[in-house]
Amino acid sequence: MNIQKPESLLSVVLPGDLLVSPSSQELLTQDEETSDCPLLTPSPPPGQMFQPLENAPMFNPLEGAPLEMGPAQTLGNFITEDGLNGYINMVALNSSSKPINDEPSSRDPMVESSSSSASSSGDNEPVCTQLLTQLNTAYQHLAPDAQALENGGKPPLVGIQLAVQKSPKDYRFMAWNWPLIRKACFWSFMSFLAGCVALVVGVIATMPKRCDPPVEWWQGSVFYEIFPASFKDSSTVGDGIGDFKGIAAQLDYLSDLGVQVIRLNSIFPAQHYPEHYRSITSLLAIQHDLGTIDDFNALVLAVHRRNMSLVLDLPLYPYVENFGAGGNSYSTKPNKRDKEIRERRDAGVSVLPNVLPTPEPTSFESIRNILSSVPPPVDPKPNAFLASALQEPEKDHVVTAAIKFWLQKNVDGFYLKGLEHYAKEKNFAELVKYWKFLVGPNRILICNSAVLANVPQGAAKNVILDRIDLIDVTLNFSNGTTGIKSQVNSVLNGILFEKPGYPWIHWSIGGVDTSRIASSLSVSNASIAASLLGMMLPGTPNIFYGDEIGMVDCDCEDHRDLEHVHNLMPMLWEGATDKGDGFSSTGAIHWLLGSTESIKTTLVGAIRAMSKLRSETPTIYMNGVYKDHQINGNCEIRYTDDELLVVERRYPRRNSYVLVANFGAENQTKDLSSLYYGGYIVVGATNRVNNTVYFKELNIFPGEAFVIKLDK
Repeated sequence: MNIQKPESLLSVVLPGDLLVSPSSQELLTQDEETSDCPLLTPSPPPGQMFQPLENAPMFNPLEGAPLEMGPAQTLGNFITEDGLNGYINMVALNSSSKPINDEPSSRDPMVESSSSSASSSGDNEPVCTQLLTQLNTAYQHLAPDAQALENGGKPPLVGIQLAVQKSPKDYRFMAWNWPLIRKACFWSFMSFLAGCVALVVGVIATMPKRCDPPVEWWQGSVFYEIFPASFKDSSTVGDGIGDFKGIAAQLDYLSDLGVQVIRLNSIFPAQHYPEHYRSITSLLAIQHDLGTIDDFNALVLAVHRRNMSLVLDLPLYPYVENFGAGGNSYSTKPNKRDKEIRERRDAGVSVLPNVLPTPEPTSFESIRNILSSVPPPVDPKPNAFLASALQEPEKDHVVTAAIKFWLQKNVDGFYLKGLEHYAKEKNFAELVKYWKFLVGPNRILICNSAVLANVPQGAAKNVILDRIDLIDVTLNFSNGTTGIKSQVNSVLNGILFEKPGYPWIHWSIGGVDTSRIASSLSVSNASIAASLLGMMLPGTPNIFYGDEIGMVDCDCEDHRDLEHVHNLMPMLWEGATDKGDGFSSTGAIHWLLGSTESIKTTLVGAIRAMSKLRSETPTIYMNGVYKDHQINGNCEIRYTDDELLVVERRYPRRNSYVLVANFGAENQTKDLSSLYYGGYIVVGATNRVNNTVYFKELNIFPGEAFVIKLDK
């Protein structure tokens, strides 16, 4: 049977006759029908001793065999290079001793290839190339004779050569530049490894050392309330009245004290200012004794340059008659940005630098500065809506016009003093919402706690809770420590701590409407101890000017008709700084005469140290613990007997802090080991700071106060 063979197929080289030994003849007779490829070295018959493979010849040609064989090759000789070359030569000799049969075998599908492609490589090629050449160009195999099968006889075994046409030099990877590839892979891997190490080191180096929860710039910041006419007189003529330039000259003192927000009382024109400062005539002008509008602008700019803010008191009562006349016609719907901030505040999430008017931090360390600083001035260019509203003052309510005017001066917020007198007005809710819309999310509105008490339930109260940022609460020390505990607990358990987004507390110790604490308690250190208490409570503390040095009310007998301003004594700079400068540099007569000395105190520097501690410690500057959209107060008054007050502040995974203050006139020695074991003092008298204390026997002097960091 003749089948035309393609030229690309392998050819089968069949020597004429291949004689085999009797043992192999017997084995092949039994197995030739089941295998076309018998073993090269058949197993011996049973009973015959098997010879080791390495000593047995690979082929045993018989006499007269047509297949030319070389010397017998053993396995030991074959595995050497010379033996391998001999084997290849033997295969080549066998394949050339017999002409190629053009007839394809019916039992073997392999076909012939070019004999030239099966030649081995030169002797000068590498060993791996020679091995690849030998293994791919020649392969010795045994198969039955196809022609004998066609004649019906028993086929003898013949040797065939399987040749592979492709030379090793034709493989592409043999021509690659492997040294260059190895170098490139090595340096690529080393570069990648170095980059990973640098990335890890960079992340670790820039990672903040502390992970403190963020707050808004007005939340937890230290406010400093100033009556401008009594703070500092800078005029060369020496009129004895403080002014804006005097305040600007003392900003370094306030910054060193830890003040973050300056709150100015009435700066508006009034008849017989400053004795009768409440009788204002306009909310759109400045009292000429304080300076010009340019002086005010310079003060605002200087405050913002020191990363502080300025809040202005707007005295509504009795200047504003009602909220009905001159109402505005603008929409009071909050803008999208204000709504988003309110929603985030309700969820207990504070807004960070994208919303705060502070420059974007350039490093992780700047995150900590947010907690101890307030924003610089916002963009003086108002938004488009506000710009259009400012152009039509004739349609505005008198307070609306005032807010628009002072917003153009870059004021950061307003205290709406006397707002409680208008809580039941018809347009109350609408006007408050509109004022907050004008102010925006970056500035604040403050009102007194009496507003919540007077406003009716419903929309008006919801407006106060949603639009007001700080609620002012003045601590009352007239009922002793038990009265303080009752007042603080009523606030902590009240409506303001029901939701995280509600206003924070603005704790006031003194002010223009109350007597000074140092005069009320008549105890040394009383005003400083009270200020430390206000800074220890959850919320935003407010310090009245002069309380940090123990100033008292005016004791002048000749000014009984001015009793309402006796608490507004000019600032005693002699006790506040080491420079020795007084209230007026020219020695002019002060507008209000009185004592020139403050009560001696041992708590020098305590306010400054407490401000620093408060800005860095979430346990104190946070007003509660937020969990599952709920707020839990993190303050508890633990002890109030014998005019001794113990206040604890705690926060998850942080050390707890305890304030111990003695508002009585007697020395107290108490065993409070049932409350705490011990700790060390971080704020207090100079001789006590950093000392370890134990509550087993705690000694507190009259008017003394200190803050202890607990061991637990």
